[in-house]
Amino acid sequence: MSYKNFSVSIFFNAHDLEILNRDNLLEECYEFFSKHIDVDKVYLETYRGSTYLSKEDMLACKNFFNKRGVKVSGAITTTQKCDIIWDFRSFCYSDPQQRKQLCDIVAYTAGIFDEIILDDFYFTNCKCDLCIETKGSSSWSDFRTAQMAEVSKEIMSTAKQINPSINMIIKYPNWYDHHQFTGYTPGDQVNIFDSFYTGTETRDSQYTQQVLQRYLGYFIMRYFESINPGKNLGGWFDTFDCSLNAYMEQLNMTVFARAREITLFCAGLLATDYRICVPVAGHVFSELDRFVGELGEPVGIPCYKPFKSGGEDFIHGYLGMLGLPLQPTPVYPSDSKLLLLTESAKKDPSIVGKIKSSLAAGGQVIITSGLLRALNSQLSDIAEIHFTDRKALIKAYAATTETCSFKDYYHSDREIIIPHIDFKTNDTWPRAVGVDNFNNHPVLLENKYSKGKLHVLTIPDNPGDIYSYPAGVLNVIRETASRELPLHIEAPSQIGLFLYDNNTFIIESFRETNTEVTIAVHRENALLRQISTNRHKLGAKAERIPGNGVTYFKVFLRPGTYKILAID
Repeated sequence: MSYKNFSVSIFFNAHDLEILNRDNLLEECYEFFSKHIDVDKVYLETYRGSTYLSKEDMLACKNFFNKRGVKVSGAITTTQKCDIIWDFRSFCYSDPQQRKQLCDIVAYTAGIFDEIILDDFYFTNCKCDLCIETKGSSSWSDFRTAQMAEVSKEIMSTAKQINPSINMIIKYPNWYDHHQFTGYTPGDQVNIFDSFYTGTETRDSQYTQQVLQRYLGYFIMRYFESINPGKNLGGWFDTFDCSLNAYMEQLNMTVFARAREITLFCAGLLATDYRICVPVAGHVFSELDRFVGELGEPVGIPCYKPFKSGGEDFIHGYLGMLGLPLQPTPVYPSDSKLLLLTESAKKDPSIVGKIKSSLAAGGQVIITSGLLRALNSQLSDIAEIHFTDRKALIKAYAATTETCSFKDYYHSDREIIIPHIDFKTNDTWPRAVGVDNFNNHPVLLENKYSKGKLHVLTIPDNPGDIYSYPAGVLNVIRETASRELPLHIEAPSQIGLFLYDNNTFIIESFRETNTEVTIAVHRENALLRQISTNRHKLGAKAERIPGNGVTYFKVFLRPGTYKILAID
């Protein structure tokens, strides 16, 4: 029996299929997966590196799964043979012979399957002499994005000639801020490919090269859904460099983002070195399938990220781990009363004018210090707030203005370095600051402009240090960023909040210790119901001043756990 709210696929790469065919292990492998997971579909790869399966072998595998009622699609990984496992060598798309080779692989695969997914090695990192000559004076980013758009049209034409009804899927990798540097162009490719797929891998968030935070798996899924609504078919993650807990968190993020299909990569690893992941994933799928059907569509703080943009690399993952529910979009959300802009918004040459328009319409715009640095004097007509080259080493903080001082004072667990931001007294107000030796340094600034407010959020030099902002400071940031939302949380960092449009939400702890979270519902006399138990009693209400339009609840979370809740 399939899951009600999503489907699950297993990816068999060409190397897996070669071994399973050779050793007659396909039946045993399938029985292992189907024992623990309701498998709806498999992706069977025809080509990867030096491995190229014959049509006879591919048809045998396809028929094996079809006989068992499993849907079958094809897959291609566009890599060349490499002697070093981490040396990801792409095709050279400046070489006509290699472009023809790719078209031949696509034609071959399209002759077997009605759907093909391109693994996320469909990029170019080639800097051979031919590529250098072909590039000329263009930047690598401009050269590669133009080249890959051209190649994409070629292979689509090839596939459609062989199989006019084929569904060609491009899968995008998790490193979204760097896509354009290796030729990925979602803004162009949305009009070339039939469908998208999203890599939601985060793996270990500290010791791997990419240092991607857990929330990124949710954020990137929502970003690609906003680019290609209804055609972002699913999320895909793997086992590489994952603890069991990290693997399950990847699964949670993919399902919380309302992926219609979840693909597990890859069969060979999951059936050998990572066997424990399969029964655990099966259990999690079954548990989540009981509840996620009650969730609506994801919503959150509109977060504008233009195509081909970067800056403050992958900062959205860090912000999401603060409990800021983000709703990314490649289109400026001009109708929104609240929006968040990180440094990537600098890609838009009209961004300052758009900010002014949002403020004039009564909106609140939160910008990060990275965007302030990129724009700096361009914002002076709105506010004299300037990024400086000075730094501060801070451990003490103050927040919540009271007359000329602050009402609340906090300390963090360690000293961190933040940039110092200049502002003009009584034109701009500090809502939270770091306190240093006879000085303080803005963490959150507020400036009134027309009918709206501009806020500047200071990002530490090491973005991971944002987790060291004390809970009291984070609460001020959350409350400011959530005024147009139904609720916000009060807690230390590394608590995720996921909102949906039918007054349901999820809170999840990414912390290593037990944590008490206060949920502030922006409504008086609200009730919270835990969907899994259908009970309204969720711990004690926090003691707060009545009549302020908010109802507070205290909820206890153990490490790695979540609660699915509804506002009644």
